[in-house]
Amino acid sequence: MPVDNKKGKSRSSPYKKPKPKPSQDGEQAGPSRPRPTHKIPTVEQRSGDALPGISKLKGQIRQTKRLLAKDTLEPGLRVQTQRRLTSLEADLANAMKRDVEKKNGAKYHMVKFFERQKLLRIIKRLQRKLKEAEESKSDKKSDKYKEELDDTRIMMNYVLNFPNTEKYISLFPPSSTSEPSSASTTTTKEPKLSVPPLLHPTPTSQQLEEEYDKSSKRRYEILLEIRGLMQQGKLSENPEEEVKKEKKEKISLVSTEDRFTSKSKKDGEKGEEEEEDDFFENEEEEEEE
Repeated sequence: MPVDNKKGKSRSSPYKKPKPKPSQDGEQAGPSRPRPTHKIPTVEQRSGDALPGISKLKGQIRQTKRLLAKDTLEPGLRVQTQRRLTSLEADLANAMKRDVEKKNGAKYHMVKFFERQKLLRIIKRLQRKLKEAEESKSDKKSDKYKEELDDTRIMMNYVLNFPNTEKYISLFPPSSTSEPSSASTTTTKEPKLSVPPLLHPTPTSQQLEEEYDKSSKRRYEILLEIRGLMQQGKLSENPEEEVKKEKKEKISLVSTEDRFTSKSKKDGEKGEEEEEDDFFENEEEEEEE
């Protein structure tokens, strides 16, 4: 019987890559295009949300430092690795800053809210008193109320623009005096809110050194910075208006969401009713047939 020579040969698999054909010079042809190199974007090009976590960044920094510790590293690769290390360290600093801001923002949110409400009440009362003083044409009272109103607005900007990277220093710290007894609390009324004497009268340098502690000094520095920014026009001179606008926007957003949800529910109910009507109509047609 004739032997089939094809059985002895191994068939080429269709999944194997074909071997590159040799060129005219007898050498094998290289790749058609170079390998894509991974480019690390600069810190300015990255957004804060795109940054990875702190633990991941620390691990990448450790790996990069191990790579730099090798003596056999090529000079070009060493330069790239050093650039990568500086970029990762900057990312780590930004990630840690973002983490601190997030924690402090959540921690002091309620304190800032209460102080903002107190300042709004004080501003409203001072505006009413200033209007009455101007109508009665008493210059002393009007000057006094204007000064207090300006100080209160500076404090409002203090609450709104306090840096979240630092521990919040309250404008209305709890009194150091002992709490009154239950009998006295029933008889005495709560004192009215007044402007904290943080800007006026202006403390002297001796008072700042002797009477002010570290947190009080820092609070006074931030208040002075905010007053300077308000004079330069970088911060609003009427921050209470911005707070009112934010409240209105939040209320409008909530109302629109409620309307949308109620409308979607109604549409869903209507759709179900229409489906039921179609179902019963089809049943009636089948019975007639």
